[in-house]
Amino acid sequence: MTRTGERIVAIAGGSGFIGRAIVRRLAGAAATRVRVLTRDPARARARFAGAIDNVEFTAADVTAGAHLAAAVAGATAIVGAAQFDGYPIENPARGLTFERVDYGGTLALIAAAREAGIGRFIYISGAAANEQSAVAAFRFKGRAERALREAGLEFTIFRPSLVYGAEDRVVNGIAQALKFAPIMLAPGSGRQRLQPLLVDDLAACVALAIEGRGRNGIYAIGGPDPMTFDELVRLVMEITGRKRPLIHLPEAALRAAGRIAEMLPGALFSRDAVDFLVADNACDIAPLIAEFGVTLTPARAGLQYLAAR
Repeated sequence: MTRTGERIVAIAGGSGFIGRAIVRRLAGAAATRVRVLTRDPARARARFAGAIDNVEFTAADVTAGAHLAAAVAGATAIVGAAQFDGYPIENPARGLTFERVDYGGTLALIAAAREAGIGRFIYISGAAANEQSAVAAFRFKGRAERALREAGLEFTIFRPSLVYGAEDRVVNGIAQALKFAPIMLAPGSGRQRLQPLLVDDLAACVALAIEGRGRNGIYAIGGPDPMTFDELVRLVMEITGRKRPLIHLPEAALRAAGRIAEMLPGALFSRDAVDFLVADNACDIAPLIAEFGVTLTPARAGLQYLAAR
């Protein structure tokens, strides 16, 4: 039950990897109640280890926007962090696409915010967002950004590089591969640029944005250590103590595999997934640091949780 003077922040995608970190951060803030918008409240609640205070779980689906306004009623801000199951591998047969979830879902949340009288919207986009991109993921995130910029709401847009943490799939996937495989396979040339971002740092910036920082701005956000994918893999090898030969899979071969996988049931791989694997995700974090005043976690420090696994 909401107490007098308590503000409500509604989070779409609050049960996902990034969303959970944001929920935990906001749940610890004074006079704040977090409302997780989710298709399955019981399943979403189970994703949080142990009890979590000041959080409620509300049935809502950003791809079926008719009831969203009621779901967000009374909130003072919305955080858009929704991702579809299997992200970034689309499954059109199940309606799990960037167009439907990232773009259409953002449009639905904007409409709900207007109807419910909510004036603040924080959107988690991506470092490569560009509405002119030939890549669906980047194009529809770019279109979602434009829709938000033109919506007449106060907004903050974050464009994160590779986000990692104890519950992520990419970095933990690398660590798992090093544990069980005699070699390490890297996508493409291995020279794609990125700035690994600790998910807790992203959550901290979202909390500051809800307080009013970065109003009506778009901010690239990544860790303080620019590196290549190969350098990230070697850092994980060093931290885990598991050195392996690093073998590169040519982009053309990955795309061929993605094309074949798209014809098979289960949506295990796709050409869209290749776009994510080989894209550059380096970013200029100077404007973010100037506006938010944060100290971002170095990758070597942030990845130390891997040493205990």
